[in-house]
Amino acid sequence: MAPDKGKPSRPKDDLIDWFTVSYRSIYIAASVVVVIAGGGYFYYASQNPHAPPASVPPVSTSARFTNIDGSVQVRVAGTLQWVSADRNIVLNKADLVRTGSGASAEIRFFDGTVFHVRADSLLAIEETSEDPASKRRVVAARISSGEVNFQTVPRNVPGSAAVFSTPTVRTTAGDDSAGNILVQDSGDSGIKIFKGTARAESRTGEKIELAANTGVRVDAAGKLGPKITLPGIPILLAPPHQAEISYPNPPSATTLLAWKAVAGAVSYHVLVDYAPAFSRPVVDRKNWQSGSMELRGLDVGTYYWKVAAVDKEGVEGSFSEFARFAVTRPRGILTGGPPPALIIDPLEPRGNILQVKGKTEPGASLTVNGQRVDVQTDGSFNEFITLEGGKQLVVFRATGINGGVNEQKRPLVVPF
Repeated sequence: MAPDKGKPSRPKDDLIDWFTVSYRSIYIAASVVVVIAGGGYFYYASQNPHAPPASVPPVSTSARFTNIDGSVQVRVAGTLQWVSADRNIVLNKADLVRTGSGASAEIRFFDGTVFHVRADSLLAIEETSEDPASKRRVVAARISSGEVNFQTVPRNVPGSAAVFSTPTVRTTAGDDSAGNILVQDSGDSGIKIFKGTARAESRTGEKIELAANTGVRVDAAGKLGPKITLPGIPILLAPPHQAEISYPNPPSATTLLAWKAVAGAVSYHVLVDYAPAFSRPVVDRKNWQSGSMELRGLDVGTYYWKVAAVDKEGVEGSFSEFARFAVTRPRGILTGGPPPALIIDPLEPRGNILQVKGKTEPGASLTVNGQRVDVQTDGSFNEFITLEGGKQLVVFRATGINGGVNEQKRPLVVPF
């Protein structure tokens, strides 16, 4: 029988056709949404080629000791034990550092900021981080007691900061700035800016902007005092940096220190030390009235000196850059004498850094692999030198005041 062309379609056929059309519409609509979303993402990416995911956390970094003099200790975050500081220790957030009497330490943060921690000080590392997206670097430390000199570097990244806090004030130093933070036993804090700028906010919410050669005092309650103008920096005249002064009998000779007078200064603070850290000065004269000083009794050895000006209010300005001079005996008077004593402590390289420590004749000169090493007035020496990696000989050469030479060699393997 021929089919009935006039017969109406069944409801089931209509339902199948409806589903077929509906699913096709859904698939097409979904494809359009995916295409639009993908296009939007690629357009955003093309307009923001360096934008990383917002959820990327800051990268933790660190700080390290670059100089340690005397008793310096560290307490690692989460521990209760204080350990002796050394250059292998990595300082991170919440670590504590303290210096003993006559001690000092230099700490360098990963961004180049440097802390010179003076004697009898306690500080905590509060922040050492870099944002991987913006490259914004933040370093921060809290000085609970004592004194710290700081120096920041040019960073040229918006939002980067170096922050120094005390119990009463928070100071944010500008790029390429230098200054001093002091926390006294009374609870008062002092801020001095020698170079660059800084912004300070006290615990009571008071704020102040500091420029070069200015400072402020903050009392134990957090109240800001008036802005202070610091005295100028003395210019050292004699002996000049790297001078060598020869005396037939050094202990009985007189060495003259001289510097250019500073306008407005009523006195000076003079420091002389065997080392540039000035942690154990052999001369520490405050309220010195003259622009020169005669020193008697300096024996053969190397000395460092610097001077700061003090105004009529008792405010001390920045110290000058140090100058180094050596006191010697005339050479050539005695030659070919017996070799000087040379005692060398066991060598223990730490990476490519080697500590050379020992004792020789007072007044002798000493080189290690051709590098000059300072010898103290008692003949002791203790310095760090950098070596190339691999197996090698470390050559110590001491020349006595009578011309005698003592050369010793030590085999050593330095890791690459």
